[in-house]
Amino acid sequence: MKKINVYIAFVSVLSLFQCTKNDLVAPQTTQPKTTTQTQSVSQTQVQTAPVNTLYVSTTGNDTGDGSLAKPWKTLMYAVTKVPAGKGYTLQLSAGTFVETGLIAVPAGVNITGAGMTQTIIKSSSAFYYHPANPGYSTNKFLISLSAANPSNGNQSLSNFTIDGDSKQLHGGIYVYNRDSVTINQVTVQNTNFTGIWLWNVNNSKVENTTLINCSWGSTAYCSGALNLGNLSGVEITQLNVNESTGYGIKAIGPSGNNNIFNTTIHDSHISVNPVGLWSSGSNPNIAIELWQINLVGCQIYNTYVDNNISLVNSNATPSTGIQTIRVHDNTIDMDTRAHGAGYGLELTIHDAEVDHNYFIKGTQGIANWASPMKNWSIHHNTFYAIQGLYPGEIVRSQISGLHNVNIYNNTIEFASAQTMNVVGLYGGTSENVNVENNLIINNNTAYSFYPNSLVHMENGAVLNALVVENNLLFNLPVGTVPGTYSSNLASDPQIDDAGTRPSPYYLPKTGSPLIQAGLNVGLTFVGSAPNIGAY
Repeated sequence: MKKINVYIAFVSVLSLFQCTKNDLVAPQTTQPKTTTQTQSVSQTQVQTAPVNTLYVSTTGNDTGDGSLAKPWKTLMYAVTKVPAGKGYTLQLSAGTFVETGLIAVPAGVNITGAGMTQTIIKSSSAFYYHPANPGYSTNKFLISLSAANPSNGNQSLSNFTIDGDSKQLHGGIYVYNRDSVTINQVTVQNTNFTGIWLWNVNNSKVENTTLINCSWGSTAYCSGALNLGNLSGVEITQLNVNESTGYGIKAIGPSGNNNIFNTTIHDSHISVNPVGLWSSGSNPNIAIELWQINLVGCQIYNTYVDNNISLVNSNATPSTGIQTIRVHDNTIDMDTRAHGAGYGLELTIHDAEVDHNYFIKGTQGIANWASPMKNWSIHHNTFYAIQGLYPGEIVRSQISGLHNVNIYNNTIEFASAQTMNVVGLYGGTSENVNVENNLIINNNTAYSFYPNSLVHMENGAVLNALVVENNLLFNLPVGTVPGTYSSNLASDPQIDDAGTRPSPYYLPKTGSPLIQAGLNVGLTFVGSAPNIGAY
């Protein structure tokens, strides 16, 4: 193993410096003499290179030795000269690196640049790959951390940008069968198929990272700016996606089951083009799609999205009672970029919790278009001005019914000229639907089909064991669908009704009938009883 060189600049005429035969010493700096012909004894200066750091510079040469004095010129060459598993770091200078092919990074080797705006890595035209149907083509990523078998990477990538030259580069970073990898302060922009792909990865992190216009799409399918496959213990945080073509985050890759366990997406901003490509644009674009995925113990929270979150496993095994995913404290904004198109959450999985989110406009709140799923807890969300055309719902099942669904302590405001329902059932047999402690405000100015309703059923839908208790329905009748009804209010909710939605706008005023008027449904509350509504 090559020993790291240490450079020392030392100025003094009173001291002698001895070094071992393995050290390299930088030339001494000659100091001017004073008028009395004695040398200056200014402060000693010692500069030591970080241990296990080798250097790559745009002004370097691949005939060098990777030292600070003789850095390599290309990252593609440098990774072939660094031993795996020894904790080496390749330090990239500021500037633009043009690499001629795939950069295969050994396990245990870190790469860090001078900063996301300072160090830019590009591909030469020899490595461009952008056919009309590129496929996965995992050998066409510029940086690859890949192994034949699962292995411990114990490494990081940080402080640089990969630029795909207007989508001529296939992909930015590919991590496969490599655990304990951190990607931090990295930007990937303008790649053709995807920016970053994590596949068979455990105990890793993507943080403080930006993906700009990185995904591909067609009428057949779309990739994501960030692609995910078979993950466990992965944290995605402070991710910023601004996508003009395909999806923001997408589960894709493994054939058969794609398992994503104990993985979190949080404190991020995912923005996508509102016009989808799949199915000839008949469906909305998707901010986060986890499709045909086995989820266990996952979370999406404190994240802003401006189009659909799609959580679908139509081939799911029977419900286990173990939570698959919790989606909470997010802003799901269908207004700013989508202008009302799209819908908030597609939910076709068992054992899910959806809470404390703010849904803004869109055609639906939460919808299941496919197979029957059970055990949903939907609580403490705020739904504002959802307005479907055909019509729309806060919670909708298209063909398979709702099964063991608790709709608790939500605040819902209808505010459009479109017919809307709280619950819409368009087929199948539903059972055990509990609607309790919700504040429902009907501020519609008109209706497109019929007046808004609490529960709407069509196409022979059947609903057994409906419970509607301790809700406040303002300007909305409770309806006549058979069920158990008790302690529902119809008075003015006396909310703040001013300021920013959702808070303080929906906060109850002193003396509001919402205060401590709910049922104890097993969720945390303060006082003698829960409030009605989300606040």
